[in-house]
Amino acid sequence: MCDDVIINLLFPSIDQALEQHFDKPKEFYCEQILQVKKKVEPYSYFNVILQVTTFEGAHDFPYDLVTITFSNKNSMDFQAIDVKSRTLKTNEVTKCRHLL
Repeated sequence: MCDDVIINLLFPSIDQALEQHFDKPKEFYCEQILQVKKKVEPYSYFNVILQVTTFEGAHDFPYDLVTITFSNKNSMDFQAIDVKSRTLKTNEVTKCRHLL
């Protein structure tokens, strides 16, 4: 359930990061938290790495697997500090976890 809360709070930031990365708004699903790390240097902050799958139209190809790292190191809000994506092949299947 904690993952669901994090994803919900980051939803606007995910939208913004995807739009900046792809130069246009992108719809997504299959949100998944990969890692949450607490950092201390000289103050505490968090890095959150999550993964989403983007799609076109009515869940059509092309699909992109996107990994975004968010941090609140320099702000109270989480900002995307790294975005990586790769286009999925038509035979690749993304397993989605079910949100509570």
